[in-house]
Amino acid sequence: MATVIAAAMGGVYALTAQASVTCAPSVFKRQMFANTSFSGTPLTTDCDSAIDQDWGTDAPAPGLPDDRFGVRWSVTRDFGSGGPFVLTASGRDGAARVYVDGRLRIDLRGNLRGDVPAQVPAYGPTPMSKSVGVAVPPGRHTLRVDYVNRSGAAEVAFTAVPPSRAGTVNPPSPR
Repeated sequence: MATVIAAAMGGVYALTAQASVTCAPSVFKRQMFANTSFSGTPLTTDCDSAIDQDWGTDAPAPGLPDDRFGVRWSVTRDFGSGGPFVLTASGRDGAARVYVDGRLRIDLRGNLRGDVPAQVPAYGPTPMSKSVGVAVPPGRHTLRVDYVNRSGAAEVAFTAVPPSRAGTVNPPSPR
């Protein structure tokens, strides 16, 4: 363990960084950054069984800022015999990108540029949702979801399911 000193939103935070986090198979590794560019060392890293977060206007974790933060989830999972899957991302007051094996599949709000998201302009509380069908080859594949929050209530969700289980997608309700 090491102590990381980070400056964000006019404050200085001392956090304990974990040397390495290993998550169980099919469980997302979640990294939280005190910026919207995912630069530097994550201030916290843990495991998350599902991406379905509603932090409201609070910080997503102790020591992180309430606004202008980024969260990255990644997992390599077995898609068995492959086939069609429906990827769905939804969120509010930020932007989300979904990648499969490094290839961009969803660009929710379309305001992130390049592999590392740039600064995100301020957004209102309008909820957004997008679903895409993807033919996933058999075997193991890496999913990555990047979410940035500029200001306001932070909310993000993601699923990857076969079309028979996709159902109706409801974006977050307006606040």
